[in-house]
Order: sequence, then C-alpha cells, then structure tokens
Amino acid sequence: MKGPEIWCQNLRTASQCGAVKHCQQTVWNKPSVKSIPCDLCKDVITVAGNLLKDNSTEGEIRSYIEKICEFLPDQGLVSECKESVDAYLPVVMDLIKEELDNPGVVCSALYLCQSLQKHLAAMKLQKQLQSNKIPELDFSELASPFMANVPLLLYPQDKHKQESRAGDVCKDCVQLVTDVQEAVRTNSSFVK
Repeated sequence: MKGPEIWCQNLRTASQCGAVKHCQQTVWNKPSVKSIPCDLCKDVITVAGNLLKDNSTEGEIRSYIEKICEFLPDQGLVSECKESVDAYLPVVMDLIKEELDNPGVVCSALYLCQSLQKHLAAMKLQKQLQSNKIPELDFSELASPFMANVPLLLYPQDKHKQESRAGDVCKDCVQLVTDVQEAVRTNSSFVK
C-alpha cells in the first residue's frame, strides 16, 4: 500500500518518502478534529512562530515544541512525537515559518491533530458496527445481474445448440408464429 495515506501519516514517514511538501499542501492542511492536544499544539506552534520571529535559539524552540508532545494520550505517541521533533527539527522549523497562519498543518504533521475526514469515516464505521445493522443496499443493483440472466436460466443456450440442427427452426418460434397467425384469423380487430 503506497500513496498519501501512508506517506502523510506523520512527519517521519513524509520525510523518509520525500513527501513533506506534498503532505503539507494536500493532507495536513485539511480541517482537523477539535481536541485538547490539537488546540494546545496550535497555540504552542503559534507561540513558537513568534519566537522564531524574535530570533530565539533553536534549543528554546525545541524544548517548547516538545512540551506539546506531553499532551498525547498514549505514552508511545509521546515518545514518537518527541523523537520526530528531535530528528526533524529543521523540517518542523521550516513548517512553522511557512505555516504561521495555519499552525494546524504543523500539528497534523506531528500527529497531534487528527484529520476530520478520517475521524468521521471511523465514527461512521464504528456506529455501523455498534448498531450491528446490515447496511442498506439498493436491491435493484444487486438483483439486476441475476435478472438479466433469467432468460438464460429458463432457456439455456447450450440446450438449443444441441437440439437445433442446420435448417431447423426453434419449436418456440414456430409455436409463436402459429399462435399469432391463429389470433389474426379468428379475431379481425386484432389485425386492424
């Protein structure tokens, strides 16, 4: 499995795939779920952006940004976030400089903000699983392939091929023509 779904899952993967710009412009800039870690991250990134403008040291900014990693709910994610900040600080700094007006991009890259679209899809799936309902399906779409084959089921083509010989006319066709001719002879209004 390749593509933005994998490349843009976090800053580390995007950097390894050489897809930071792509993720920044097409994935991380999408609306995110409102959450405490995400909102705090946006505030911290905004302050970090201001520190960058004030020419603060890289170490000050690093420690400030690493503090937001503490707000992640899972200890594994906390350490992954801190490692990303340490390993990719120049990339994070560039993102902050480029996204001063949209700190959510940096927070999505650090996996502190979750995509709203992804969240809603997961919620819909979860709700469907919890309700234990079979999803509604359009019966006509399901039945149409089978309905189209009903004539073949009632009148298999192989049988006709086996029975018919060169020059023979199908018995059903002969019966149909005979019935139509009889109807025409006995009912004059049928012809008009």
